Amino acid sequence: MVDERVKNRVEPAAMSPLQVRDILADPQGQNQQEDPLFLAVHTSQQTVYPDFLEFPLPLVSDRMKSLLEKYMPGLEWRAVILTDFKQAKQDVYWLLRPPMEDCLSAQTEWYPNQTLKRLILRQGELESPVFRIKGSIEPHIYIHLAVAESLLRRFFTGIRLQRVEMEA
Repeated sequence: MVDERVKNRVEPAAMSPLQVRDILADPQGQNQQEDPLFLAVHTSQQTVYPDFLEFPLPLVSDRMKSLLEKYMPGLEWRAVILTDFKQAKQDVYWLLRPPMEDCLSAQTEWYPNQTLKRLILRQGELESPVFRIKGSIEPHIYIHLAVAESLLRRFFTGIRLQRVEMEA
């Protein structure tokens, strides 16, 4: 989740939901290297570049990518170049596309508009240490406790962790 404590964070230009869906689509089966994605950003003198950006796409810094690769060595990454045209500055981030896991419990509760009311995951069915939930329209990234502890020990910026309920 986005860490609201980071003020003046860099803001990539907005994207349509269809663009986001296409970019986040799983590249498995494609043998070619994907070209970098260029995103314009809005900055000021006080702009902060955190280690994790959630909107419009889940992006991680080089430092965070290095840590996540230790937990998921086979994960494919796509370079994203954040470009500030006014200041002629570019910064490299990495698109985080973790696998989708079918792990929702039957006890999960939904609002009428199909957004999550109460998230409950099935115990013992999570294979990937970093994942998204299949069947959920929310763009959140979920991580195992070991990954969370590792992130917190290294003082990454831009992340906020929230405990998720597990099925009894």
